[in-house]
Amino acid sequence: MVRTWAISLGYSIALFLLLTILLVAPWVQVQYRRFGRFRGWPAIVSAAIVLYATSLVAFTLFPLPDFIDEYCATRRLGSYVTLTPLNSLDDVSAYYSAHGLSATLTSGVFLQVFFNVIFFVPLGVFVAYRYRRGLLTAFLAAAGVSLAIEATQGTAIWGLAPCPYRLADVDDLITNTLGGIIGWFIGFGLRYVLPDPRPVREADLEPPTRRRRILAVALDLMVFLIPALLAQVLWRRLTETDTLDTTEVTAITIVVSFVLFVLIPSLRKDRAGPGEAAVQIALVRARAEAHGGPAPWWALGIRWAIRWLPFALLGVVYLAPVLVLEWVVSLSRRDRRSLSDLVTRTEWTTRDAALGATSADAASSDVADAMDG
Repeated sequence: MVRTWAISLGYSIALFLLLTILLVAPWVQVQYRRFGRFRGWPAIVSAAIVLYATSLVAFTLFPLPDFIDEYCATRRLGSYVTLTPLNSLDDVSAYYSAHGLSATLTSGVFLQVFFNVIFFVPLGVFVAYRYRRGLLTAFLAAAGVSLAIEATQGTAIWGLAPCPYRLADVDDLITNTLGGIIGWFIGFGLRYVLPDPRPVREADLEPPTRRRRILAVALDLMVFLIPALLAQVLWRRLTETDTLDTTEVTAITIVVSFVLFVLIPSLRKDRAGPGEAAVQIALVRARAEAHGGPAPWWALGIRWAIRWLPFALLGVVYLAPVLVLEWVVSLSRRDRRSLSDLVTRTEWTTRDAALGATSADAASSDVADAMDG
């Protein structure tokens, strides 16, 4: 049983890491939009919820058995469905009578019940601490999630598996729900010990820090890689080839980067690429050199030509020194503008500040012209 739990834990961590890669940009965006800042503790709590959700999936489905004909032929209703309430507690009691307390606490019959309770404690904690809901909500959430898990196991993943391979036990429903209730009381107590995971949103009006802009660039690169790889897979399918030559890879990289960093940002009022949108910053005309307003579309093209076009042609070897040069120029200036900012006469500001300024100056014809540009 312990080996099974260890395997399931490994799957849950792997699934969590995969979701982190796929969803990190939207997750960061939610943090900035909800709180006006990237706050460490709320982010940790959110990550813990995602990890717990992946654990629920992994412990429900994995490990998978070897679905050979002989395996499914031996599966009978009683081997994967148990509807006798408190049967597992009777097993624990019988084991205790035969072997004593010390042996019982390390036995499989006890650990099965114990882990079923413990596994749902975090659910109750999140209901009380993160979502500020009552005990009834914790009871319904734990019972509902547990019922969904048992139904999934008892129906062979709703018919997707050749036969049921996990036990759907009514006792699991009882112990899981008990764990959720215990967790709610723990979470209620944590309200008075831990920081509020939902702090009041603050106005995000200060100039974005260099660290925030570096995070935007990192997210740009991470988000870019996913559609670039998917586009290559799609092109291989369309052309029915096993591998792509250098010219095809370069062309795909150019097209994907142009769409992500020029075409889509030009349609947004904040002129933000995926990374900048995630950290809630906007590209505007430099107020020291112009009359403000969103950056013109040609500025996006120049910035793309400086960073992403050579990256598509020459690879990441080119991108690294360019980013270092941008960083050095930014460090040398009090206004934190980088080389591409200076060349395009633009600067980065927070989305709150950009939209606030746009709303305040909406009556100005100069700003209206800038928006059209």
